[in-house]
Amino acid sequence: ATQRMIQRFDTDGDGRLRVAETKDALMPEPFAAIDRDRDGQLSNAEIVQSHQRAAGSLPNLAIPEMNGVGAMEICVSTVAGVCDFISAMDTRRIQEWNTWYHLLNCGFPLKVSGETDFPCMSSRRVGKGRVYVHLGSEAELEFGAWCAALAEGRSYVSDGYAHLPRFTVDDVSPGYGTVEMDLPGEVTISAQVAFAPQTPEGVAYGTQQSEAGRVVVGDTVVLHGTRSDLWVKGGERIVEVVVNGGAVFSKKIPADGNVHTIETKLPIEKSSWIAIRQFPQLHSNPVPVIVAEEPIRASRDSARWCIEMTQLLWKNRERNIAEAEREAA
Repeated sequence: ATQRMIQRFDTDGDGRLRVAETKDALMPEPFAAIDRDRDGQLSNAEIVQSHQRAAGSLPNLAIPEMNGVGAMEICVSTVAGVCDFISAMDTRRIQEWNTWYHLLNCGFPLKVSGETDFPCMSSRRVGKGRVYVHLGSEAELEFGAWCAALAEGRSYVSDGYAHLPRFTVDDVSPGYGTVEMDLPGEVTISAQVAFAPQTPEGVAYGTQQSEAGRVVVGDTVVLHGTRSDLWVKGGERIVEVVVNGGAVFSKKIPADGNVHTIETKLPIEKSSWIAIRQFPQLHSNPVPVIVAEEPIRASRDSARWCIEMTQLLWKNRERNIAEAEREAA
């Protein structure tokens, strides 16, 4: 990523980037944060370190390589209207959720669903990435109704050891409508969460440390740690309320198998999406909050991130498209 950035923006060819050279660049961090030695220019090492810091943050503006697994084409398919949801809970959690957040910030009502992709993405067992769909307390389990509710986003994703039986914004649950506000104001967040009293030991569950750090947490493809059949008992989980990808409220919840209630009020200044998460085990679908009938346009940088991601995807994939079809592509 650093090499691409220097090749693209280093107009004087000295191997470094100055403020004027980066004015049109989507940087992983602000210039001043990258320029650790305060010399007014960014070295290769400083940009590499910045990318490494950004890759462990959620959300972040680091552009992935776009040459592996995961939702490679999602910025294209979502805009084209042919993507119903992003699959999550089986690859690196930050990359999954970061991609999803940027699309939500652009106003696309993209849903999230759980995935195992056994045995390709997770060879240890089926069901490491799950989706729980709300059909109503009296409903019978029927596949067509389940799919319809999934499409509406009446659901949350989990690793099976974290649960969200209830989440509302001003009494509206995900997939059940939109919160409408004439002017900026406060909304009331209410949730019920529960975490299993014991969880498997593993980097994928956030219960085992990895030398690679937070960036690989959630990955079920590679263990990133010693193979373990042990269980981690108890502990606490930090549950966060997320607005436009950023955590704005948090509460520690004991992993004791019991249902715990979360209540808070939040100021909303512009049209936004709100969700509940616990990294890396749990994420709700969002509730849209529309202020003064304005669409959700939470971040210009999110739109730029999607564009950069799409351009890099094209660079990597163009040669594999039949020459006669490239213009249409």
